[in-house]
Amino acid sequence: MYQPVPKPLAEIAVDAGLVSRQAVVEAARRADAESIPLVVVLVREHGVDELSLVSAVRRQMRVPLADPAHVKLDPDALRELSRDLCRRLKVVPLSVAIYGRGPRLLRLGMADPTDAVAIAEVEHVTGCRVDVSLMPLSAVEEMVETGYRAFVTEVMKRAPAGGGNVRSAPSRRRQGGPDDGDVATEESPLPTTMPFHRLSDEAHLGLRLQAILDLLLEKRLITEDEYEEKVRQLMKREQGDG
Repeated sequence: MYQPVPKPLAEIAVDAGLVSRQAVVEAARRADAESIPLVVVLVREHGVDELSLVSAVRRQMRVPLADPAHVKLDPDALRELSRDLCRRLKVVPLSVAIYGRGPRLLRLGMADPTDAVAIAEVEHVTGCRVDVSLMPLSAVEEMVETGYRAFVTEVMKRAPAGGGNVRSAPSRRRQGGPDDGDVATEESPLPTTMPFHRLSDEAHLGLRLQAILDLLLEKRLITEDEYEEKVRQLMKREQGDG
């Protein structure tokens, strides 16, 4: 569980000799003016070494270190936060769990686990308690892009236009009863066959595509602006081809 720390990231970086106090003041002003995390300015603008910063933070906090090479993102965790929010806050949802009747526990990868404002926003958006794991900034950013890209691909694979076998990556079962359906888990393989008849088979292609789009928007995997921009690009390409 996230615990408050006696020092903010700025003081940790200064005390570790990674950046001067004047540079930190300038970085903080830049971060406030542009509404971006301080860790981004320190690393990208002032050249603070990511691994050295991670080491300095760990010396000040009792927070676990997540190894990106061994982290497998939980699809249920990705559903909790939009990609845009993760990009803005520089966080990545790693896993989500339920213990008894209490709130869900969201394990969150962060480059700056001292960012209490970001943690509070995540808790407000998800309704989860947050358990922070420390990661380098570049690792967080890379996992956000690859994780959500893979998740969108998985959604598309699970919504085929016709029948046939479905072979997609496993995901964890949500809490629920036996009526939840044949949802794959990490311990059990996906069903090798689909039901003989599905209602979606009766719908025309346009309706099925609209259903997929609605789901992507509802789950906040894409934004309407991103959708409109993609339509504009395709229309421009089509006109060019014509």
